[in-house]
Amino acid sequence: MIARARGLAVAALVVIALVVVGHASVLRLIGRALVVEDPVAKADAIVVVAGGTPSREEAAARLFREGLAPDVVLSNQFTPDRVRHLITMGARRLDYQGESRVVLEQRGVPAQAIVALSQPVKTTEAELKVVGEAARSRGWRRVILVTSPQHSRRVKLVWSRQAPADIESIVRVAQDDDFLDGDWWRKRREAEAILHEYLGLAAIYLGISPLLK
Repeated sequence: MIARARGLAVAALVVIALVVVGHASVLRLIGRALVVEDPVAKADAIVVVAGGTPSREEAAARLFREGLAPDVVLSNQFTPDRVRHLITMGARRLDYQGESRVVLEQRGVPAQAIVALSQPVKTTEAELKVVGEAARSRGWRRVILVTSPQHSRRVKLVWSRQAPADIESIVRVAQDDDFLDGDWWRKRREAEAILHEYLGLAAIYLGISPLLK
C-alpha cells in the first residue's frame, strides 16, 4: 500500500510538472476542482474542521453571529510532543484546540456556545467520525462543516463515509482564505496543500486513507 501511495505521489508530481509548462488556466481548474460549497441554511451546530487557524474559526464565528446555529464545535486536534514540550516550558501557552477557542471568543462566540470535543484525533477521517458520533448523541440533525477551500471536497467525501447517514452536512469554506485569489502553483505551501488533497482523495478511494491527515 505504501509503495502504491508513493507511486501516486510521483504520478501526481509528473502531471503537475506537465501542466505547469502549459496554461495557467488549466492549473486554476485543478485547484478549483477541489472546492465544493453547499447552500447555507440553519443547522444545529457549526463545526470548525481542525487546521487552518484562524481563518476557519473566523468563518465559523461569522456564521454563528448570523444566527445559523447555536453551538460551535471544536475537535481536539492531536497535539504532538514538540508542542506539548513548548507548552510545558512556557514558550507556548495553548494547544491547537485552545488556540481555536481563543479565536472564536475574540470573534464574538461566547464560551458557553463552544462545544470542545475531548477525544484526540489525527486525521480528517477520525475527526469527522468523532463529530458524527457527538452529533448523534446530542440529537443534531444538521451540521455546518467549515474548512479551507482546497480541503472542502475531501471533507464532504469523508463525512459521507464516516458520519451517520441521517445527519445532514453543509460544507462551507473560509472565504478569506487566499487560496483562490492567486496562482497557487507559484506558492510552495499552497502547491503542497493541493498535492496533499489529491493524494488524500486517492488514498480514500484506494482504502489507504489513514496514511494521510
